[in-house]
This record gives sequence, C-alpha cells and structure tokens, in this order.
Amino acid sequence: MQLAIVGLNHNTAPVEIREKLSLKEDELQKEYSLLLSTERIYETLIISTCNRVEYYIITDDFLCNVEAIINRLSERSGIDIMELKNYTYVYCGTEALKHLFKVACGLDSLVLGEPQILGQVKDSFNQARLYGKFGTYLKQLEQFTLKTAKKVRTHTAISENPVSVSYAAVELAKKIFGDLKNNTALIIGAGEMCELAAKHLQTSNINKIYVTNRTFERAVTLANEVNGEPIPFDSFINYLPKVDIVISSTGAPNYIVTYQHIKDIMKKRKYSPMFFIDIAVPRDIDPDISNLDNIYVYDIDDLKDVVEANKREREKEAQKALKFIEYYVEEFNKWLESLKIVPTIKLIRQNFEKIKETELEKFFSKNQIEDADLKKQIDYLLTSYMNKILHNPLTVLKNKSIEKEKYTISEAAQILFNIKE
Repeated sequence: MQLAIVGLNHNTAPVEIREKLSLKEDELQKEYSLLLSTERIYETLIISTCNRVEYYIITDDFLCNVEAIINRLSERSGIDIMELKNYTYVYCGTEALKHLFKVACGLDSLVLGEPQILGQVKDSFNQARLYGKFGTYLKQLEQFTLKTAKKVRTHTAISENPVSVSYAAVELAKKIFGDLKNNTALIIGAGEMCELAAKHLQTSNINKIYVTNRTFERAVTLANEVNGEPIPFDSFINYLPKVDIVISSTGAPNYIVTYQHIKDIMKKRKYSPMFFIDIAVPRDIDPDISNLDNIYVYDIDDLKDVVEANKREREKEAQKALKFIEYYVEEFNKWLESLKIVPTIKLIRQNFEKIKETELEKFFSKNQIEDADLKKQIDYLLTSYMNKILHNPLTVLKNKSIEKEKYTISEAAQILFNIKE
C-alpha cells in the first residue's frame, strides 16, 4: 500500500476553479463514503480550505485510483476532465508524504509559514476519523504530520517576521511602544488593509481603537468588529491629541493629516511619541511631520521593504524546515517498511502457540491432569516462558527488518537470540 495525493491549490488553480471543488462540512460524509466504496482505496483523508482541495488515498492500485479521483472531481465540479488536469497535481509515495508535511508546516501556503493551516490539517484528520475509515496508516500518518509540524514550529522561525503589510504595521508599532495595552489607535479608512490592521491591534490587546471613514456606516461596522468606537470623519483631527498610533488608508487626493496639524497637537501631547502608518496611495499623511520630535512615520514603501526583508528571513527558515521534513519522511518510510515483517512475526507467534497448545494437551492427557486451576498455572508458566524466548528474536526482526546489511546464518542466530560467544 502507498499514499497518493490528487489536489489543486492557489498555485495551480484560480479561485473560480477552487471554489467549485471546495467541500463544506455537511458534504464530507457523502464524499468519504464514495471514496471508500472505490475498489482498493482503504483509507482516505480530504483537506479542503479556501486555498486548496486535496484528496489523500491509501491504495495498492495507484494508477487506477488516481484516475478515479480525477473523475470524481470532474463529476462534482462539472469541469471537463482534460481541463481539470491542467489544474491538478499528483504525488505518490515519498513525494506525497513530503507534500503533506510541507502543507502542515505552512511551506506550501499562500503566505509562507502561516500557522492557521496546521489547525485546518488537524481538523481534516478529525473529519477523516469521523466520516471515513481511520486505520493504522492514517493513525501513524497523523502522528508523524503533527510531530513534524511541531518540530518545525519550535526549532525554526518560519512563522515569525510578519509578511503582510497590515500585520507588519502593528508589529512596528509594538517595537516603538512595546506592550500596547496602554495605547490608543486611530484607524482612518475601512478598507481591507485598515480592517486587517484594526484586527491585529485588537488581538494585541490595545487599550482603545477609534475608527473613522467618510462613509460613517462603514466606520460603525468596522468599529463593532474590533470593539472600537466610530467617530465622524470631519472631526477626527480633534481626537489626535489622545491617539498614539494612526493607521490611514483612504482615497483622498491630498494629505488629510498635515505638518501643522501635528505640530499643534504635539504641544498638547507634551511631545509624547506618535506613530503613523500611511498605507494610502497617494499618501494621506504629510511626510514632513517626521521632522518633528518623537514622530515616527512609515509609508507603504517602507512597509513593503519590511515585508520583503521578512519574506527573505522566512525563506531562510523554510530551508531549515525542509531538513526536518526530510528526516520525518525517512522515519515514516522506515515504519512503513517495517510493516512487511509483521505477517512473518504473526506466523512465528502462531506456530509457537500451536506447539504450546499441542504439548499442553499431551502433558495433561499423559499425566491425567483434570484440575482447572492447575491447568491454568501450567499454561501460565509455559506462556510466560514462550514469551521470554520470543521477545528478543521478534523485537530484533521488527527493528532490523528495514536494514540492508547482510548476515551469515550464524551471525543472524546470535543476533536473534542475543547469544554472546
């Protein structure tokens, strides 16, 4: 048996294709039933997120079942098979393992190193346990996947160094103010980047968030989402004396925060630090205010430089992560290889059990032993003896089954029975 993957993701398929194939929770049970009713698919795992749809199958008929999965994807989405093949990728064996581990570690994500995918992978394993057949292979695969991801998270900085503009803005604010629990922020604008910045501020436990926008209703909506306070756009200047952090992204043609505004305000603030993030193009904030004492101004280009530098750092960490992934792929393959000896181990134990039962029957008959307790004691003694005899050879068989080293019969016997000359 081997692991095979048929999937598509943000790199191979546009969103209009991915959305046709994504699966809701209430569709999973049917999908798992269909997959497991396919001949020679023994276990399966489905990962479906906004950026990827992947079918993992454990099969001993790779070629036929990959085609079966692609046919199923075509049937479910209404996309012609030949077109669908342009968007899908197929991995098998070691490459499939490596791909899953990379997915769980965030190395295959739209944002390199993002941590959310690990939670989604965990959920997918739980759904496979709930709706599918969660056998020996998937149990071991889950353990190795989570172990690999944990190792990468704890021994690399893959998730550090923010790589979104909004997140980078908040992290820069933290470098200036440290803990934000005593600080106040003003968000000017209610677009996507302002919304993300506001949410990052909220999760950073900032003391207070004001939100303003030309359309007041949108300011109200965003303020409600981040437990903030909406304020009218024409009067936001009046709030600046009590604000430490300003993040702005509007479509204004000219500066909405000028040098004179801030010069007057800094006197009222007794020159306590102010931090400005200008995400707008054209800019909202007069860059000359950075000439004032205790004023820090970053524009979109500054943030992009930070983000690009952080991406480079994450890419370095990704190289470290790949070494851990290679190691655990090798360890999983060793486990897989060791399964080949299991039938032999079972046969050895069965043969010994048969011999034991036969000899016990002869002994009881010959010595006319009828007492049930005495029979039980003799059986226990012989079973204990047999287990001790078998323990070392069976353990050695399991542990050394994947080794390529060759032994003479004499050497093999000494190793199996722990005989020292």
